[in-house]
Amino acid sequence: MGRPKGGNLVIYVDCVSPYSWFGFTNIVRFRPLLNAYGVSVDIIPFFLGAARESVGNPFTPTPKAKLAFANQDAQMTGEILGLKVVRPKVFPILSLFPVRVATWVKDHYPAEKFDQTFPAFSEGFWSKGINISTPEGVLQALEGIFTPEEIKEIMKKAVTPENKKRVVDQTMGAGAFGAPWIVATNAEGERKDWFGNDRWDQVFYHLGVPFTPVRITPPDEAKAKL
Repeated sequence: MGRPKGGNLVIYVDCVSPYSWFGFTNIVRFRPLLNAYGVSVDIIPFFLGAARESVGNPFTPTPKAKLAFANQDAQMTGEILGLKVVRPKVFPILSLFPVRVATWVKDHYPAEKFDQTFPAFSEGFWSKGINISTPEGVLQALEGIFTPEEIKEIMKKAVTPENKKRVVDQTMGAGAFGAPWIVATNAEGERKDWFGNDRWDQVFYHLGVPFTPVRITPPDEAKAKL
């Protein structure tokens, strides 16, 4: 008999992190099959800066020796996922405001609206260079998802005390030192946490979900697909 399947997966994302964009893109693609195996999926926007500070891992600029690799890594990961990644001229930004907006949308609109809102922020910042930390940037990033009047109303609701507290509670409840932060509890009730977009094999293994590890396609098999 195989391991029991089921459980739940929570992924915490922040639009200031390109790897959150990658993680969000992956989990949306994985979600239908995870659900088919009895795994519930929840995507939670959180404020990465405060989460890191709370566990003693404050933001520090990327060392110059690592910057070229970081840019290459983000660009190639984006290419594999079909995302265009352009390092913003203004980086980092304070992501608290768009996180509050995304949280309000998630809690008060149909799920498909949040599924559009979060990547619109990530793409706006990481592909189009929009400063989404400002009301003007939020209006620009969410154009076409909501009307301008709706966006203005959402921004007003996003800074109410109740929504601010909601963001604080979700941020501090994550226990995260980076983003994306993945929390998976399997059918046996065992919880494990991961940081990053490159731990999916471990996540699926923990959840007891059948998956195909990374493999090189044999030449004959590759030719057969041509």
